[in-house]
Formats: sequence, structure tokens, C-alpha cells
Amino acid sequence: MVIDDREIQVEGLEDLRRRITRLIGIGYRAFNWIVYSRQGRLNEILEPKREDMDAILQITLLREISEQLSTIIKDLKGIESEYRIMKTQLIPLREERVRELQREVNELNAELEDLKDSLRQAEDPAVKRLLKKVRELEGAKAMLLEAVNSKKSILARYGLKDPESIKHEFERLGGRLRDLEANLRSFEEEVKELRDEEAKVFGELKVLEDGHKIRLELKAKGMARCPTCGQKIDEEILSSIITDEKLRIRDLTERLEDIRESRKRLESELESLNREIDEVLRRRQRLNMLMNSISEYDMRISEKESIVKSLKLDVEGTLRRLGLNLGPDDPKLYEKLIETFQAPREIEEKRRRAELLEEKLKERRSELEKAVNELDNLKTRLRDLERKSKVISLASNLREKITDFIKKRREDLLRSIALRAQTIFMSLTDQRIYTSFRIDPENYRVYVKPHGLSDYIPASRVGGGHQTLISLSLRLAILYHLGVRSLIILDEPTYGVDEENLQMLLNQLSKIARHVDQALIITHYGRGVEEASNIIEVYRDQDGFSRIRMKF
Repeated sequence: MVIDDREIQVEGLEDLRRRITRLIGIGYRAFNWIVYSRQGRLNEILEPKREDMDAILQITLLREISEQLSTIIKDLKGIESEYRIMKTQLIPLREERVRELQREVNELNAELEDLKDSLRQAEDPAVKRLLKKVRELEGAKAMLLEAVNSKKSILARYGLKDPESIKHEFERLGGRLRDLEANLRSFEEEVKELRDEEAKVFGELKVLEDGHKIRLELKAKGMARCPTCGQKIDEEILSSIITDEKLRIRDLTERLEDIRESRKRLESELESLNREIDEVLRRRQRLNMLMNSISEYDMRISEKESIVKSLKLDVEGTLRRLGLNLGPDDPKLYEKLIETFQAPREIEEKRRRAELLEEKLKERRSELEKAVNELDNLKTRLRDLERKSKVISLASNLREKITDFIKKRREDLLRSIALRAQTIFMSLTDQRIYTSFRIDPENYRVYVKPHGLSDYIPASRVGGGHQTLISLSLRLAILYHLGVRSLIILDEPTYGVDEENLQMLLNQLSKIARHVDQALIITHYGRGVEEASNIIEVYRDQDGFSRIRMKF
């Protein structure tokens, strides 16, 4: 291998790969697939292998990490199942068993202590207290029953079912009272208006009658001039005025009578409304007194119920502590207690019961200790499994994020590369044949959309010359993405192109220099040499050795 006129020894393929990577800044696979295109394989980039492209685009490492995480998750899957079963089934069952045993031990111990106390004392103070509380309970129940019956009696006296019906009737009367008071105000306003109108009409009528009387006197006396103003009086005009006044007096009189009748009628209705309002008020007052009485009974009942409840709890607890199978609601509880604590046979049974309880308590304490030890061992194992389960959760989340990142990274890269490839393609040729390029992120196949078509077609199905330019544009776009602009090597890039399009393709290949610093084109037939800046000819000398010479 010769670099800058200096010969360098290469020790095998791996050494060659390392030196190429160090020299041009990319891996051997990227060099072999993108930088260097072998004869007849230039267009393989249109349908490449997924694993090769993943490696070139530096996605393989992330995929390998994801696969390693999947292996870790698979190896720890059994642990996660064991953790779930232990947390949701085994430990809850053990905890419940410990609680049951602890509760049973506590109950046995309490019962045993009660029996021992009962046997130690010939006259147990608790029994005396119990008998006293039972008597108090009986008295409290009797007082409660009396209060309940009194409440029922007062409701029955008024023909009511329950206190709620009293409340409903009180509210109904309240609504009726509001309606009546509204009507009362309306009637009072109407009466006031009628009285005002009556006074007004009465005043008008009084003035008119007084004037009419004066004019009648003037007519009767036959006076030719008015005694007030001294004007001449026309008899015909005076008669006409008197006639009009009579008509007006009659109209006003009738109107005044109508107003008075309406006023009297409204005043009568007003009196009825006042009477009804008084009746509603009286009924509401009676209902309010009744509700107060019911409320007092409810308070008495509530107080008695509270006393009965407290005494029942007290009696029930004492009965339980003494190991008696009796209840506080037993109507003959007092008689049964007297009979029980005066019978010697009951005392002997308590002794035997105490012995059995001691044996049973010993067994349950042993079982409880064993169950607690088993539970502690399970919890220790659970903590260990929990740590490993968190590893699974972290690995799953990381794998999912890596998978999503790979997918998004691949899509973004391929979208950018396709756009760059289209730009390069348009710079290599003046023909605007394709509107856009697309690279399938699932298989890396290249598609193009020709002008006039709505769908993409595989780039591998277009003409040979176009295939070559598309492949070349794609390689240059990938090199641009990889940050490599130093070199591209094309071995017989015109392979498979017909003679008709050959010269046009060679002209377009000459524009590669816009995108890379150095383009090497290898040809066995001399095609395209006229477009080259430098020509290196490889030939055999007369001794059969390969030689090179520069042509300019």
C-alpha cells in the first residue's frame, strides 16, 4: 500500500481495513459499499442489504445494544414472574396467616386471662358491675320505648304518619301564605286606586252640580246679564249648557256608583283574604308547636338511644370478656346471669376451659413463630427479586427508547439523504425527470416519483443511465452525511448503459467534482478519458509485470 509516495506494509485484510478507516475516516464496510463501487455493482445501492446500511449509517451499534437488552430481559423473565407471584400471592397469604394466628393468639390469651380472673375471685367485681349495667340497660330501654310511643301517639292524634308530613304541610301553608299576602297587597292597591278615583269623580260632580244650580237659578229669574262677570246671557246658549250639564251629571253619578260598588266588592274580598291569612297563620302556629313537640321527643329518643347503645356496648364487651354466650338484647339476661354465677357446675366448666385454652395457646404461639420466620425469609427473597425486577423494567424502558430512537433516526437520516440525493441528481443533469426521491426505512429500497405520476416507482426499474445517476447521487448524499468529501471510486460506472445514452452519462459524470475532492473512475475500454483531469494507465511490460504511467 502506497500513501503519499511512501510504501506501507499491510498485514492482512484486517490491517487493511483499519488503515482505510484511519485514512479516510470511515469504516471498511462503508468504504467497500459507498466509496468504492465495483464493476457492475454501482446500482446495488438502490436495493441494499438492511444490515449493511445500518452499519454504514452507524445504527448497528444501537441495534446490538437493543438485542443485548432483549437477551437480558429474556434471561430475567422467570425472575419477574417469580417476583409477581411472590408479591401478589405468596407473601399476602403468609401475612394473612400471620395476622390470623396473631389475632387468634390475642383472643385466646384474652379469654384465658378472663377465665383466670373469674376463677381467682369467688365474687368477681366485673360480674357485679355487669349485673348493675344490665339493670340500667333494662330501665333505659323502658324509657326509650315510652318516648317512642308518646311520639307515635301525638302523631296519631293529628292524623299524621310521620314528622316529614308535618314539615310538608308547614311548607305548603307557607307557600299559600305568600300567595295570599301577594293577593292582599294587590287588592289593597286596587282599593286605594278606586278610593282615589272616587274622590276625584265626587269632586268633579260636586263642582258641576254647584255650577248647574247657579245656571238654573239664572234661567228661572230670566236675568239678561251674569251677576258675576256682567256679560250678556243668551237664553238659548244657557239652555244648551244646562242640558249638557244634566247629561254630564248623570254620567258622573253613574260612574261614581260603579266605582263605589267595585270598591265595596274589593273591600269585601279584602276582608275574606285577611280572614284566610289569619287562619293560615293560626294553622302554621299550631304546626310549628307540633314540630317543636316532635323535635323534643326526637331529642329525648336520641338521648335514650345513645344511653341504650352505650350500655349495650358496655354489657356486650363484659359478656365477651367473661366468656358468656349471651347477648345484651336478651330479655331474660339478668335472670340468666344470676343463675350462671350462682351454679358451681359453671365454675368447674371454666376451669376445664382454661386448661384447654392454655394448650391451644401454646400450639398457636409455636405456629405463629414459624409463620413469622417464613414470612421474613420470603420478604428477604422479595427484596432481592425486586432489585432484579427493577433491572428488567429499566432494560425494557431503555430498549423501547433505543428502538424508537433507531426508527426515528433512520427515518430522519433517510429523509435527509433522499432530499440531498435529489439535489445532487438535479445538479448532475439538466433533465427534470423526477419530482422527489424516497428511501423506504424498512428495507432501504430507493423510489422515485417521475413527473406526471402520483405514485413512486422503484429506482431499480428506471433506465440504465438514470439508474447510474440516481445511484451515484445516493452515494454522494450518503458520503455527505458521513462527512466524507475526499474520495469516490467508480469501477466501470458505464456498465450496462446503452451506446445511445453513454456519452450523455459521461458528460454528467464529469460533474462529480462539485461534490467530492477526488473521483477515481476505472475503465478498461477508455470510455470517458476525454473528461478526465488526470489519467493513470495500467499496462503490462514485455516481462509481464504491471506498470503505470501518467497521462495528461
